[in-house]
Order: sequence, then structure tokens, then C-alpha cells
Amino acid sequence: MTLQRRKQMLGKFIPFNDFTRAQVAQALGTDKVRLNNLIHGGTYPTPNECDVLEKLFGLPVQVLFDKEMLEYRYDWPPPRGIMTSERLRKKAGE
Repeated sequence: MTLQRRKQMLGKFIPFNDFTRAQVAQALGTDKVRLNNLIHGGTYPTPNECDVLEKLFGLPVQVLFDKEMLEYRYDWPPPRGIMTSERLRKKAGE
């Protein structure tokens, strides 16, 4: 699955909850560049990042990200390059 690169709701919840991007990045154990990529839909969140964001905002991660962004929520890491035939069969439910 390719990223849609659409701005995520996470970007709106940060200032709404009186956080700065630096504070959220520190809570995630990452830097502001990765956080910016998450906000703009440029990278998938890791399962650990999802857990931290749920605790930080007190909301399910599905509120913070589009469904497509959570494709690999429990199947981490996302595959690179072309999908293997085994992964394609798994997605098809075989």
C-alpha cells in the first residue's frame, strides 16, 4: 500500500491539547522531522508510537490517523518494495 500523503488529524490535536511538536516528538522518542512526516502522512506510525499517542491524547489512534496510515499497526515493519506473493495471498485471505 502506498502512502496517500494527506495531512493527518494528529497535527490539529497537538496545539488543541496545548502541546508543542517538540514535546510530542520527545514523548515519542523521536525528532521533529519524523513527527512532521507523521503529521503530513509521509510515513507510517510504529506500533510503539501509536501506543504512546493513545496515552498522550487519551484517544484511540484511529482518531489521529487515516485508516490507510494504520495499515501496519499490528504487522510491523511494513514491507519494502514489491509485495511478495506470500504477502499478497495473506492480504487476499487465502
